[in-house]
Amino acid sequence: MARKPADQQFDTLRILQERAFELFARHGFDGVSIGDIASEAGLSKGALYWHYRGKEALYLDCLHRLHRLFDDYIFDPMRNEEDPVRAVLALFHGMEKLLHDPRVRKGVAGFWLVPSGPETAALAAAQRAFEDTSMKVIAGTLRRGVETGRFDLGSDLDTFAPAVISIVEAVILPLRHQTPEEVRRTLAVLARTLFRAYAPGVPLPQF
Repeated sequence: MARKPADQQFDTLRILQERAFELFARHGFDGVSIGDIASEAGLSKGALYWHYRGKEALYLDCLHRLHRLFDDYIFDPMRNEEDPVRAVLALFHGMEKLLHDPRVRKGVAGFWLVPSGPETAALAAAQRAFEDTSMKVIAGTLRRGVETGRFDLGSDLDTFAPAVISIVEAVILPLRHQTPEEVRRTLAVLARTLFRAYAPGVPLPQF
């Protein structure tokens, strides 16, 4: 069988990646089969295997796509902001922007449903590595805030980064069902609560 032209191959791969991302995001690794993905993408299983060795490789690619979304909207802006107060605000504004991205509107909770088994060890490791890197970004921001006198975290400094990661995850999952105005108000309350508790000398952020 003749190979498709390069532009058609690219379109096929893009459709495959988009459908796989949606399915994994909704149903998790175990809830999706290769047949499900091939059917949704309008491909044969053979065509799918032409692009990916198996479900694990395709899932890992989708997981990295999710991580890039978090980096693009949240963690890269935090990394690029030297002022710790503005960096924390970038986190909240980034969550708001991420929730408006059409790629997450149908949900991403499935990516938190990776089973712990030998066949999925690489997938779980990729998720842990991303979360560790993200926590370092948050911890570095908070530490700069403490060192410059902008934040007063006291004994909470070491445990605050994991707490913020939990907040990000908890916010991203349910808020996609809300309107943009409802999302903005919720994130504003969370941001102001954080600043009241740990940055009493900093003006409360406005959304």
